[in-house]
Amino acid sequence: MKLSPFFVALLPSVLAANSFAGANNYYIYALPTADRIAILNGMQAAGMKVLRTWVTGVGAGQKASNNIAVPDLEANGIGNYNDAVLNLIDQLMVDAHARGIKLLIGMHDKNALQGGDIYGRTFGLDGFYTNPTAINAFNQRITHILNIHKNALLGNQPWSELGGYIFGWEPQNEPMIFDQSFYLAHLSWICNAAQQIRSNTGDRNQLIFTGGGSAAASVQPTFFSSSCPAIDVVAIHDYNDDYDSFMPSAISQAKAAGKKLIIEEWGSLVGSGRTANLNSNVQKVNNYKVPWLYWELISNADPHQGEDYEIQVNGADWSTISGASQSTAALTGAPFDFSASLAL
Repeated sequence: MKLSPFFVALLPSVLAANSFAGANNYYIYALPTADRIAILNGMQAAGMKVLRTWVTGVGAGQKASNNIAVPDLEANGIGNYNDAVLNLIDQLMVDAHARGIKLLIGMHDKNALQGGDIYGRTFGLDGFYTNPTAINAFNQRITHILNIHKNALLGNQPWSELGGYIFGWEPQNEPMIFDQSFYLAHLSWICNAAQQIRSNTGDRNQLIFTGGGSAAASVQPTFFSSSCPAIDVVAIHDYNDDYDSFMPSAISQAKAAGKKLIIEEWGSLVGSGRTANLNSNVQKVNNYKVPWLYWELISNADPHQGEDYEIQVNGADWSTISGASQSTAALTGAPFDFSASLAL
């Protein structure tokens, strides 16, 4: 069969699409300069391309680090914006860009909501996603982040125009993951919040993500339907190592809908089998040639708090995850081409 010139023109770029790796750190912007740079330098050396974080307040000493306390954007009241956190992320995006890394930024964090931030105290967990006043207030937060705030380090440009620094956006980290039935009944909140982001961001290379869910639950038919046009990338969070049970179908659905997939969070617990588990997970994901972001990279020795997935840059297990990133970046023929959004 002879291909038309149109398809011939497309074919090389499709075949050449590479996978890539990256990492998460939710408080990196609040770290001392040396610690922040240590993480970014490690990511650069490992060939990582994307760093995920989000706009939220943090207390001092996260993961036993030396980070400073930072108030949330609306700590003083809904609609009463304190741009301290945005100013810190301004610096982070400059530092990351200098090392070939772009940011994936969430507008909010489900954990902050559950922890009783201004939205949680005012509207409650469910009300945040259902109360029209809450939805309107959150839409205004999105507009403030994307277009009212300006990055003074980059010519006072709004974040919506900084595609060279920003890989993409998501409404919230893990929206509604605290209640599976509620999540399934209110997927439209994710789609509508994504539309608010797109309405404020004309640059289509700044991608819009779902924010992630729990393993296979991350992948919902709604996200691939015509009722959810603003979502570009379905984000998967999987700590169950069960990719083979849902990835083939997810890839097919995404390709049919003209959308993309990413393993936005995954991690291996500390323990005697950790190295083997890290390698096994990367092999599973690399079989599908879908990009991944590790949870999470830190700058100090792992304090072994809670569910212990942290990896210290240049510390224990760093060589394993660094080597995994390089092997992922070497993959060609990936099903999803992120190259335009990764371009600096």
